[in-house]
Amino acid sequence: MSTLSVAIPAYNEETNLADCLDKLLAQTRPIDEIIVVDNGSTDRTIEIAHEYSARFRSVRLVQESTRGIHHARRRGLDCGTGEILAKVDADTRVPSDWAENGMKFFTADRGLDTDFAALTGPFLLHDAPMMERQKRLAEKSYRKLRNGGPIGSVHGPAYFIRRDAWRRIRSDLHDNEPVWEDLDIGLTLHEHGFRVYFDPCLLAESSCRRMQYAPWRNIGYGLGGLRTARAHRNRRMVVSMSVDLPIRLATYAYFWLLIRPWDHESRTWRPHRYLLPLDRTTRPQLLDEERLAA
Repeated sequence: MSTLSVAIPAYNEETNLADCLDKLLAQTRPIDEIIVVDNGSTDRTIEIAHEYSARFRSVRLVQESTRGIHHARRRGLDCGTGEILAKVDADTRVPSDWAENGMKFFTADRGLDTDFAALTGPFLLHDAPMMERQKRLAEKSYRKLRNGGPIGSVHGPAYFIRRDAWRRIRSDLHDNEPVWEDLDIGLTLHEHGFRVYFDPCLLAESSCRRMQYAPWRNIGYGLGGLRTARAHRNRRMVVSMSVDLPIRLATYAYFWLLIRPWDHESRTWRPHRYLLPLDRTTRPQLLDEERLAA
């Protein structure tokens, strides 16, 4: 049987890491190896990772001193020993059959071409309001992919990739540029003759913490798609991302207005939250990306 290694990049994720690990450890198909990649955390992230590695043989901690999701992701996937690798964000929660469904894709005889090297699925925001509405909107967005099919890129919160494909593309990724790391992987896979498959059943739940920032704080991140297209010299995507940018920034504004006053613990809107400083646990990832984009 094929083996599965899951990498979790983590920078100051003390409030999220335990929940992420609990979900990965409760899979119907046990994960062979879970690699927590500490990216220079200053909170209890390392302590939590050590606690889990002491209790579970499948969990281990590695360190990546170069700051940034690109470098932490690379370190984790490079350390993976499984035939199938996966990356899961620390603020992401996967259902109990996530690993089982992912491995079935790569091991079952489904008549799929061997150039499918990566697998991804949809994601919802577990700490955002209107979860049922999120599900309905997500299902409508699948359109032709409602039964699964090829897609242009993996989705960042959680995805699978064959180890042989990862080794083929890893040297061509743009880790030192302010690009979207998931789109960078998708485009690089395509340039190497590989394809990505989308499975609507491979659902994951991520965090809405990015949308808690005012839209002008997310402009740098929003430009990541255009930067990725330019890095790959993909003219068609440059045009597409240029046209999409105003819509994306308007979407950031809409979700900020909706999500910023939302208190996910009490499941209520509290307008005074517009005036409150953000919790420090939402800051590290965003500030790190702003540093990269500078």
